Amino acid sequence: MTQQLDLFADLQPAPARPQPKAPVTFAAKPSRSTAPSSPAPRPAKKQPSTPARPRTISVCPASDPHAQAMQVGEAVAGAWHRQHGGNHTHVPIGIVAALSLIGQKDPNGPDLATQILSLNDTNLIGMYREIWSTHWIRRPDLIDRARILHEWLNDTDIDKNRISAVRAVTEAALKNGLLTLTGYADPYLRSMTDVLSPVMMLLRSRGAQQGLGEFHTPASVAGAMAEVVNFSAVVDFLVAAPEAGRPRPGQHIHDPAGGSGGLLRAAAQNLREKGLDPADFQWSMCDIDEIAAACAAVNAIVWGLGPRVTVACADTLANPRAIEEAARHARAVIEHRDSILGKAKIIASVRQAQQLLDQAPECAA
Repeated sequence: MTQQLDLFADLQPAPARPQPKAPVTFAAKPSRSTAPSSPAPRPAKKQPSTPARPRTISVCPASDPHAQAMQVGEAVAGAWHRQHGGNHTHVPIGIVAALSLIGQKDPNGPDLATQILSLNDTNLIGMYREIWSTHWIRRPDLIDRARILHEWLNDTDIDKNRISAVRAVTEAALKNGLLTLTGYADPYLRSMTDVLSPVMMLLRSRGAQQGLGEFHTPASVAGAMAEVVNFSAVVDFLVAAPEAGRPRPGQHIHDPAGGSGGLLRAAAQNLREKGLDPADFQWSMCDIDEIAAACAAVNAIVWGLGPRVTVACADTLANPRAIEEAARHARAVIEHRDSILGKAKIIASVRQAQQLLDQAPECAA
């Protein structure tokens, strides 16, 4: 399994320290683990290269990515509750988020999903720890914002009941086509839907949804709205200044009540359809719900939004400076990462020097 698990560390060199309001990033290179049916083609302005069809186990081709995402959400929620996972819904959401961040090194090698499901309990938990820790090195600002989704892995002793629930959720996500939604190298193709949104909504009780004011719009309703309303015009307004006829690299795209980032995803897709790269723009969003903001942070990596992404968790009506405060916190997290890595390099250098001294022949008296 280790040989096939690609944490995308080789996708690009370590990011440079960001400018203010510009946290670092790296574009995720998802797994090639099973193929959905051909997604809607991109406009002629920017045709993506045809990706190798990924493979996965027991999955029907996904002609409708939104419906496939809902199927994953239903399967994950059902598996979690059947295993009596309880109210800690951040755990199954974190599992789906982690699986969305991984890829398969060799598309012709052993199937990644099959390898994951064959892991014993210790190695399965170890894999999830490795996914989050590796991505923290690359994107500490976003992974720190997603802390609620992975901090349960810090427990030294995870009980058998939780491990059983983790395994059930892992199997439900993989067998119901999660990697068919996140398994493309092209970020346009892996941004066809927001898989974390239905997972989050379906795991929450109706009362919790009403209390937080969060509801997932079914794909059929969204499709009907798209036929009645020119949604692309709404996205055009979001990504372009009123006086500009075309979005310009460097512009700031912001959603003050972003949920898990669905509107930013649509805006990013709209930019790609115009032949533009979302990584050339600045992105920010805020949501009052900690889990929703965590999902948005993970989605920013999955969707390849680029190096300048800020995700805040606050009430923007009560705190209009939430994005600025989140950007300052992100810079502090990056500095902390740099400090830790710097110390680690010093320790490694000292150990290497000591090894060389130990191997050197003794000097003649």
